[in-house]
Amino acid sequence: MIDKLTDINKNVVLEIVKAAVTESKKRNFSQTVDVGVNVKGINFKQPQNRIDVSVQIPNLFKGKPKVVLFSKSKEIAAELKGVIDKVIVADDIPSIAKKDAKKVAREYGLFFADPSVMALVGKHLGQILAPRGKMPKPAPPSSAAIKGMIDQSIKTIRMTNKKGKFLPTLHYAIGKESMDAEKITDNFMLCYEKLLDSLPGKTQNIKSLYIKTTMGKPLFVYRKWYVWFKHKRKITSKNGKLVKWLL
Repeated sequence: MIDKLTDINKNVVLEIVKAAVTESKKRNFSQTVDVGVNVKGINFKQPQNRIDVSVQIPNLFKGKPKVVLFSKSKEIAAELKGVIDKVIVADDIPSIAKKDAKKVAREYGLFFADPSVMALVGKHLGQILAPRGKMPKPAPPSSAAIKGMIDQSIKTIRMTNKKGKFLPTLHYAIGKESMDAEKITDNFMLCYEKLLDSLPGKTQNIKSLYIKTTMGKPLFVYRKWYVWFKHKRKITSKNGKLVKWLL
């Protein structure tokens, strides 16, 4: 753990990444390597202060997500076979039950919509999709265009607290435990730099920063209260003997 965020560098992070992976109990699935950031000194009740940063990482780890397209008609399904996993026709959108909408939001990772049906999706499904970060992106009815957008999504990490209650916390994945630790570290460093650029107070807005596997314990890169505790002065008597810690 570092004492100052200005001391952060690739070598420090690399050692923490290696420790997070090696100390994590092996599971029967491939765990992701995740980052947690606790932010301070920002009023997130103000919409303009909410964090939403997307970064295209150098080292890929995400597979192709299941994809939904909201379309005017199902005729597009044949053209997009193998690219889109599910097509929802505009006429069916108003009748989708809340439980079914939640199931779709849970099972599918990427959502696109014909621009002409965006308003309809927002009206009937916005309350389900928006809090989950699943509102569809407008997309032309073109196999090549949508495939390009899917490929871009696989390369992108989104760091945001625009979900839920806008808590001062960010959680995002930067790799898989099976990846080379240096590649995971490179992803971390780029995301960290982009996140700092988005914060008004830069390092002053970060309360703590840690790395962990999906089911592993967090290993802190930086933790403000620990640094505060570590550097508190000792109170001594006149003869120099330790009396107590100032806490």
